[in-house]
Amino acid sequence: MAVTSSNDSTGAETDGHRAESRAAAFVHTWGRVTDALGSATTPEGVIDVVVQEAIRELGADAGSVFLPAEDGLSLEIRGSTGYDERRLDGWQRLPLSRHTPTTDAFLHRRPVFLETVEDAVRAYPCLGTVLSGVTGSLVSLPLTVRDDILGTLALTFSQERTFDDLDRTFLTSLAGGCAQALQRSAALAASEQLNDRLTFLADVSGVLSTSLDLDRTLASVARLTVPRLADWCVIYLPVEGGPLEPVTVMHQDPAMVEFLLDFTRRYPTHTTPDSGIGRVYLTGEPELVPTIPDEAYDQLPTENGYRDDVRRLQLRTVLTVPMKAAGHVVGVLGMARSSLDRAYTEDDLAFALQVAGRAGKAVENARLHRSLDALNAHLEERVQQRTEALVAANRDLQAFAHSASHDLRTPIRHIASFAELLARRLPVEDERSRSALTQIETAARRLSDTVDGLLMLSTSGQQPLSVVAVDLDALTHTITAELSADHPGRVIEWVVRPLPTVLGDASLLTLVLQNLLGNAVKYTRECTPAVITVEAATSADEVAVTVRDNGVGFDPDYAHKLFVPFARLHSPDSFAGTGLGLANVRRMVERHGGRVWAHSGGGTGALFGFTLPVVAQR
Repeated sequence: MAVTSSNDSTGAETDGHRAESRAAAFVHTWGRVTDALGSATTPEGVIDVVVQEAIRELGADAGSVFLPAEDGLSLEIRGSTGYDERRLDGWQRLPLSRHTPTTDAFLHRRPVFLETVEDAVRAYPCLGTVLSGVTGSLVSLPLTVRDDILGTLALTFSQERTFDDLDRTFLTSLAGGCAQALQRSAALAASEQLNDRLTFLADVSGVLSTSLDLDRTLASVARLTVPRLADWCVIYLPVEGGPLEPVTVMHQDPAMVEFLLDFTRRYPTHTTPDSGIGRVYLTGEPELVPTIPDEAYDQLPTENGYRDDVRRLQLRTVLTVPMKAAGHVVGVLGMARSSLDRAYTEDDLAFALQVAGRAGKAVENARLHRSLDALNAHLEERVQQRTEALVAANRDLQAFAHSASHDLRTPIRHIASFAELLARRLPVEDERSRSALTQIETAARRLSDTVDGLLMLSTSGQQPLSVVAVDLDALTHTITAELSADHPGRVIEWVVRPLPTVLGDASLLTLVLQNLLGNAVKYTRECTPAVITVEAATSADEVAVTVRDNGVGFDPDYAHKLFVPFARLHSPDSFAGTGLGLANVRRMVERHGGRVWAHSGGGTGALFGFTLPVVAQR
């Protein structure tokens, strides 16, 4: 239903009845237009409804929808109806600096009503030519939603109209409805685009995380890109000393893939500023070519059919973005479309950079993986060689230790025996000689203990474990009883909390507890009473046994030296020992797959601990 003006009323109607009829017609028209607008889900769909239905319902004979151009400095027609195409020449894009009803309505956000051509030309002289020989009225309505201006709706009426308040209110309100539909559809389209892009990035990330095979990974990325982002996609990687190599080529038309591959072989891409792809690789800066007109092809060289080959590629809009990893360009991602209906924009460029960034990291990860594979192969070879050399050296060292310990036993025994014999023959009053012999005997015993410790250290790592169930509780009580008997003059308070049964080598675990408990007795000799606590904690993976005493302790800064052969934190004059007992403890515990540690506050006692796995190592 076309909207009738106040000049169309009949004389028989009263003013009130006429106004009521017009208002009812306006409401009816409003309902039809808003219903149609409500069904549009995209900005293009809204514009189509405005052009095909709303302009006619408003009673206009022609009209156009102008929206801001990408440059932000002009308006451009996105849809029109009823105009002679010849009259639109030069009016498809209106610079905002040009004084027209359309730009005026946009800039000042107010409707412009021009009831006669004379009024229009007088207010806007630039319309003189286009309106020559035409009669009628013009209206330009801003498409606004609150403070946002979205565009302008321009209407042309072939007959002169007088726009009263009701007309103006209706036209302005309906333009506002069109603007709301436009904003709503734009938001919906933006939301759908964002969701699609997030889904795409998730798909890309999923593909990149599933494989370290570079060729297969990049091919998967290209397959995702075509046709969602491009009609064709090429991924270039550098080749040392040569041009950029197109490692992945994808096109929505499979028949074009071979042509693209042949094209890239015949016209290699060099890393020079003269090549768009090479320039992006060198500078690390992306490039966007929104449109490639036919005239651009005319400037290409014709030698060897190059121009014809490029035309066959059908490049109409192109994106070229660097693939970066750790701040360095590792490749180039090229995408293009064959139609200007979906020309690339700055938003597309920003999104392509995100895709390229993920692909760049995948390239770097794949390269690192290849390098690591090569390095691992080399290291495995070196480790094998070093292991064989270490086994041989360890075998020789153990043979030497075993031989030396046996060879030293006889002279040590002779030294001790002859010292004892001399001591029997010395006069009682020769105290100086007797003191010297005592020192010889003490040194011989210490040397004998050292030889025994060395022999144990060399053999404890060789003999196979004889794994049985070992009752730590019973074993500990046996050892504490023996130690108490060996020190009848000492007051030792043993606190042995319930200990579990474990799997291990009974003889080696006996030596471990003898060493730890013996040390606790040694370093608490000045304490009355000496308090020595043994307890265990069991977890799902291991059993941890600790021995705590209230003795002299040790400097915690040197705790790491305790389990090293011959490393002592107390002088032999203060506490006798070879410095091999704890080294043997560590060796025997590690044979079981466990670990050792020690803590002390220095002068406030010490704690030594070791673990055994739930299943002993063989």
